Amino acid sequence: MTRDHLPPDASPELRAIAAAALAGGALARRMLQSGRGAALASKGRADYQTEADRAVEAEIAAALRAAFPGCGIAGEEQVADAAPAPGQPVFVIDPIDGTTNFAWGIPHFAVVIAELRDGALCRGVTLDAMLGELFAAEAGQGAWLDGQRLALVAGGALPDVVIGAGLPIRGQVRSVSEARYHAALARAMDETAGVRRLGSSALSIAYVAAGRLDGFFEDMLSLHDYGASALILREAGGTVTGLDGGPLQDPGGVLAAAPGLHGWLLDGLAG
Repeated sequence: MTRDHLPPDASPELRAIAAAALAGGALARRMLQSGRGAALASKGRADYQTEADRAVEAEIAAALRAAFPGCGIAGEEQVADAAPAPGQPVFVIDPIDGTTNFAWGIPHFAVVIAELRDGALCRGVTLDAMLGELFAAEAGQGAWLDGQRLALVAGGALPDVVIGAGLPIRGQVRSVSEARYHAALARAMDETAGVRRLGSSALSIAYVAAGRLDGFFEDMLSLHDYGASALILREAGGTVTGLDGGPLQDPGGVLAAAPGLHGWLLDGLAG
């Protein structure tokens, strides 16, 4: 580690999760830079898997098992999945959130690990594998970016906010009508300082927690995608719900916002 990614009082558990994410991120970075691991296998329309997805997930799972004997693993690629021993946590892993970016050589993707105990999110880490930035949170304890506490305040006037959004492929939008989703995109483009599609939903939600985006929405994301970053955003003082304002579903829509903006975004999606 070239810098301390966590605050001094971070729990040993969070430090172990961060170490697993950093190991996975280093492997992903090496594979991208060497040109290895980018060959695509299709899991569905515009839903890809690479050799790196599987290798990084195996690396992370091994590190977590060493630190948390008996833990459960629920990986997006399912290469090392296992049920937990009684009383042990489950780790939900997205080894490369932004696989399309990775496969096309775009250096913006995340390693994502969320810890669940009794079904509740209690810790989460979202690592920008290329920049080395680590977003982290512990339930009830706060959220941090490379050890600096994240604490959101109300944003500026609507014309001065920047929104992140998923640009859906055909059939992806299911939580609201496609017409409503497209109208919400057009409304954001017309009334804000801009809309960004970054290619990693986990990093986009974490960026809301860090104040780099003021809001974000996308449909049909899974717990692997949003779990850790949703906890990070909530611990930073932001709001994250489904596209209808209700609880998050797995899979389902995600509407993330800094204070004061959630209602405006919700109005656009709910009509």
